[in-house]
Amino acid sequence: MPAERPTVPEYSNVRYLQSKQPVDDRAINRQVLDALARHIRDRSGTLRVLELGAGVGTMVSRLADWNVLERAEYTLVDRDAESLAAARQHLERWGSVTQSSADAIAIERAQARLDVEFVRSDLFSFLSAASRGEKYDLVFANAVLDLTDLEPTLPQIWRALEPGAGYWFTINFDGETIFMPEHPLDATVASLYHGTMTADAAGTRAGHPQTGRRLLLELPRSGATIGAAGSSDWVVYPRGGRYPGDEGYFLHHILETVREALAAHAALDGRALDAWLSARRGQVDRAELVYIAHQLDVFGTVP
Repeated sequence: MPAERPTVPEYSNVRYLQSKQPVDDRAINRQVLDALARHIRDRSGTLRVLELGAGVGTMVSRLADWNVLERAEYTLVDRDAESLAAARQHLERWGSVTQSSADAIAIERAQARLDVEFVRSDLFSFLSAASRGEKYDLVFANAVLDLTDLEPTLPQIWRALEPGAGYWFTINFDGETIFMPEHPLDATVASLYHGTMTADAAGTRAGHPQTGRRLLLELPRSGATIGAAGSSDWVVYPRGGRYPGDEGYFLHHILETVREALAAHAALDGRALDAWLSARRGQVDRAELVYIAHQLDVFGTVP
């Protein structure tokens, strides 16, 4: 009989963001999170919180469920309308809605009382406008800054904040992608994939595959203080012959991201990439693939 063809699912950015919530839950560095929580406890009143690249709203509910955030005016910014719609649906299911309008809701759950605004905007367009208006007390960005050029981006973020405001930047990729069991093409795939993350002179890409460690240099250079930093690695592996939750889909989506980045790469034979992808997809279907991505979290205060 012919070999079974591996699964190639329908890909959805919203489903990917939802599937990675438990992966992020495990990865977020608790020492760095504790530093954020202490900073928040030292503040009185309702905090004005800005989240950049907020996706499907899981950070809002996570911080409330973890008793980190109780009273806040929370602004979610994302350029994807579908993600923001999913964020609203997620939060409406998560808490009790006490007020609602076209672009905002007030929600309550346990001790949390949150006024949440949904803003569809490019990150830099929003920051440019925000720098001329009301300032924020906290800024969050989860798996976002490794898509940007840090040197100009950090000062733009600071201009939207109150002096001495806090920042919490999580899941910043830091240059290591591991798939197991090992495959002969792994080193080539990882090296070329990381290369596609680097900013180029033409401005067609922005970011860096070692954003995590670069933040430890660029934050002080921008005038910010680092209060805590630590690793926040994604680690996905099968348990009892299956992946928990929707983490099998998460792995398929990661493989598709690699395929999109390398499909037309001049340094990699297309047939070799197809063979690598087929092997990896089959391993996901059989719950055999282990995936690790090295990342860093950092918390501190701004100038």
